[in-house]
Amino acid sequence: MQKSLLSLLLILVSPALIAQGFNSTNGRNHPELNWHVAETEHFLIMYPERISGIESKAAAIAEATYESLSQNLNVEFDYKIRIYLSDEDEVNNGFAVPFNKAFTDIWVNLNDYSEIWTGSEKWLRKVVAHELAHIFHFEAVRSPMGLFQYTFANPLPSFWTEGLAQYQTEYWDSQRGDRWLRKAVFDDDMNYYSGQALEDGRLRYALGNSQLRYFTEKYGDSTLVNLLQQREKLWGLFTYHDFDAAFSEVIKGGYSSFYDDWRKHTNVYYNTVASQMERVDSLKGDPLNFPGSFYFDAAISPNDSLVAVLGFPSMKRPVRRLYIVQNDSTQNSTLAGEGGINEDLSWSSDNSKLIYSRTMRGKHSSLLNDVFIYNLKTEREQQVTHSRRAKFPVFGPSENEISYIVNENGTGNLFTLNLETGDEKRITNYSDDIQLLWTVWIDRYDSWLVHRFDETGNRDLVMINRETGNEEILETGDVDNREPVVSPDGNRVAYISLRDEVPNVFIYDLESGSEKRFTQVFTGAEVFGWTSDHDSTGYEHLLIGASESRRRDQLYFVSADRSIRESEVELPKQYSTWRNKTPPSFLDSKIKADQSLIINNYSYSSLRNLTHVTSFGFPYYDGKDDWGVFATTNWTEPLGKHTFVAGGWVSAPDPVSQSYGAISYLNNQLYPSIYFNLYRIPENGQFYGDKFLIEEYTGGDIKMEWPLDILSGSYQNSSFSARIRHYKTRPIDIDKFSGQPLLPIPESATITDLELGFMVKKQRPWGDNQIHPLDGSGIKVKLNGSEDILGSERSFLTADLNAFTILPFIGMHRIYIQGRLQSKWGNNLPQNYIGFSRYENIGVNLLEEVPLQFFGDNERVRGYRDFVTGSRSAFGSIEYRIPFLPSLQTEILGVLSLGSTTFALFTDAGIVADGVSESSETGTIKRWGTGAEIKNRIFLFGIDFVHSIGFAQPVKELFTERDQEVYYRIKTVIPF
Repeated sequence: MQKSLLSLLLILVSPALIAQGFNSTNGRNHPELNWHVAETEHFLIMYPERISGIESKAAAIAEATYESLSQNLNVEFDYKIRIYLSDEDEVNNGFAVPFNKAFTDIWVNLNDYSEIWTGSEKWLRKVVAHELAHIFHFEAVRSPMGLFQYTFANPLPSFWTEGLAQYQTEYWDSQRGDRWLRKAVFDDDMNYYSGQALEDGRLRYALGNSQLRYFTEKYGDSTLVNLLQQREKLWGLFTYHDFDAAFSEVIKGGYSSFYDDWRKHTNVYYNTVASQMERVDSLKGDPLNFPGSFYFDAAISPNDSLVAVLGFPSMKRPVRRLYIVQNDSTQNSTLAGEGGINEDLSWSSDNSKLIYSRTMRGKHSSLLNDVFIYNLKTEREQQVTHSRRAKFPVFGPSENEISYIVNENGTGNLFTLNLETGDEKRITNYSDDIQLLWTVWIDRYDSWLVHRFDETGNRDLVMINRETGNEEILETGDVDNREPVVSPDGNRVAYISLRDEVPNVFIYDLESGSEKRFTQVFTGAEVFGWTSDHDSTGYEHLLIGASESRRRDQLYFVSADRSIRESEVELPKQYSTWRNKTPPSFLDSKIKADQSLIINNYSYSSLRNLTHVTSFGFPYYDGKDDWGVFATTNWTEPLGKHTFVAGGWVSAPDPVSQSYGAISYLNNQLYPSIYFNLYRIPENGQFYGDKFLIEEYTGGDIKMEWPLDILSGSYQNSSFSARIRHYKTRPIDIDKFSGQPLLPIPESATITDLELGFMVKKQRPWGDNQIHPLDGSGIKVKLNGSEDILGSERSFLTADLNAFTILPFIGMHRIYIQGRLQSKWGNNLPQNYIGFSRYENIGVNLLEEVPLQFFGDNERVRGYRDFVTGSRSAFGSIEYRIPFLPSLQTEILGVLSLGSTTFALFTDAGIVADGVSESSETGTIKRWGTGAEIKNRIFLFGIDFVHSIGFAQPVKELFTERDQEVYYRIKTVIPF
């Protein structure tokens, strides 16, 4: 029982603690950053020294937000809220953590954030206010039980949490609401957790945003405060907040009644608007049969013969793939690349090269954008810039030049690069809070066209002349026009505009300065390219993306001569007013920096910011001879520099020999992650012969994990590890192993060992990777050795090489191949054997950081039920895997569900040198088995694993009735 408790603790708590700080997203530590603190009345603002100056801007926004939200939500704090700002990556995000003393981490100094948003608010104003709204929400529903309330209640449903933050700090607009919600309503698909639509995440925000506005318009902002203040009681003692229970107290019929009312209201609004706008079929084009189900970008080559398409095959297979498609009746395609390719594809004038940017590892392992060129002739990709934070590249002005936008501490500037000489030239010299996006070179006008989001919040398409540097705005009013595409003759520009609260296409004539509408599609339309002659018709066409379904994007070629009669959409007033609803106290869109708000500046201390996460204890009973108290405490630091976990139990009848515990400390202050573990625990559970062995480990270890950028890439990661350990092991219930005469009895010993490891693995994302991966390969090497030093009683060396690959076959069928070589020298403990296990050791996907080895990892040759140990072993396995059922659609009591099922034919083979087996074999022992297996994915209490039932027998007994074996096992489908 004790081992199960401690194991469960570390399984559930460790991932939550380790996944804090900026490194939870970027997977890297940044010791080069020197952190400082700016203190205000209500906040501690943490920032790297290199971005000094940002604190006065953040302070003004934070204090204004505090004043607004405290009034709106009737919430105050008895501690200063911590805000962490960092420019270590180009990541357009931030997050807040609902610990007892909540904090937020926010990436700053970004240029391309305005691509995903609209409106006049700048990044810092929008994201700081949004994340602080989360923290106010956390405080409003906080329970004395802390995080424990989340185990049985739902205080923060994600859609409502995001909706409240948007309602309190943002206006309703296209990019954060309307364009996603209207399509979902029109498609009658409001399921934002379907996992089948690219827009699911966007819809979650939009749905919550809309519901908060409708709720407060109908019931008032005071009712929202009342709802957040509702509390339930556990056992009549502990108060907690539950969303559904609170809704039922405040609103008649509860949330389900409110949802039905809101749904009908929005249906009337959006369908009334839809009746006055175009449907997608009005484009009068057939959907193109291009690869992919969801499209991020597309670009047509200058001679119209090729189309570059960037998209996902499906949401179940969310691999960003770049295809080059023949623009003819065959529409044949070639895969050109995959991974972190951005939505900024552009062609060279001779149709031989494609240019774009990628998000990749740069200086200090940061996630940065850099420019790449793909050569169609060589089918090779070349990196052009390095750690330049460069995006939106195009070829031009001259034949050997490219242009791109560089993010300079949050300011966008245009540069050119001579590909022959490597000389870079600055074109613009902006220094304020100005962002540039979507570069286009227009040779006819010797000018660049860019989207500029200026310091006052205006968004314009701007022409920049190469010779004079003069800038000319394409005047179309106060609207958000973006993603321009130039006509083949260079006289017109097509772009999308968000003036309809969805993207629609407009065309601007550069000679006359006039604009005309090209589409007025209710669910939106986007333009990706402009051909001079489509399908030998002699007419120009625009490549348009449009769809009325959330679960499939479509591309069409639409005649450039298309004309429509633009209609003035009349909104149904009584059904549209919720869109303009704002809280009683609402933030200004522009908040000036205010240095006077900062009352103190000092260096940051990570240890002083160690934050309590949760601590709890409860009694346990494991018989009259073993009962007592189990307890744990857990702490972390918001930058992830320090994490501390301790847990254990004290046995009342025998506190000396029956009490166990472990302390784990993670340090991320250096580039590698370093783990320090101290323990006295039952560990190393494994089958030894025909009995299950558990050993008591007392000691400690230090482990270092060093991620390797040089072997990392798209869907590939690699790392080096080292661990030094000193411990004493004592087999528990050793007497039960005396009845195995051919096998040495497990021994006690004190050991000091050093383990070195290397791993590289590549696997693309796939919804069924847990049970039926479509691809993957990897190699893992481990060396472990001990010498008679530091009190060690053993001297040995072991080597372990494990590798696997997955090969495509027919359709979704796959061939899995694994090979493993192991060897040992010296006098290692007998229980740390090399060879084959009698029974299957359990294999589940757990964090390697958890300092417990739950089960042995020795292989078993299926078809044999005997234990083999020796000095060297080789093992190989081949499986022919066939997907069988997508899901058994079975759920029991909400805690167990059965998912996908696959069928496999397999053969295992192995050889052990200097071997000894239970069946009295000695010397070189060989095994070869074969059979069939059914695997099923199972979810139990939130833990996802694969269990299997199979039939196997030795190959030499195949098609006989001898040595037939039916087995059950829990094992991962790849070895690491």
